[in-house]
Amino acid sequence: MSEIITDKLTGKTSAGDVTITSEGGSATMQLQQGVAKAWINLNGTGTPAANDSFNVASITDTGVGYYEVTFTSNMSNTSTAVSGMRSANTDNGYFTRCDVQSGRTTSMVELSSALYTTSLSDGTDVMGIIHGDLA
Repeated sequence: MSEIITDKLTGKTSAGDVTITSEGGSATMQLQQGVAKAWINLNGTGTPAANDSFNVASITDTGVGYYEVTFTSNMSNTSTAVSGMRSANTDNGYFTRCDVQSGRTTSMVELSSALYTTSLSDGTDVMGIIHGDLA
């Protein structure tokens, strides 16, 4: 078995241009396009705090069940793909949801959290993942 150990990948054509070929060999994708540019797992009860995160500078509690997540490195535009969820395991076993609100700029995204059949509420395990292009 071969092993490659490196701290940096640099594309041959341009530094950020690294192409990956699919398992079947018929499709390719640019590596930098496929990785998450930011993500967060936060405890939104009381004063919101990150359990763990990547490219997140701060979290602001903007109301019951609302969290503004500010990026360390901005996105290049607001056409990002954002997904989120709220763990049911830590919130009494109910189905839960986490939505992306209209508050989205190149420097932040606003998530909301609720038990599935009720109104917005703070959650202990709220998660968001952001894909897009960094500025």
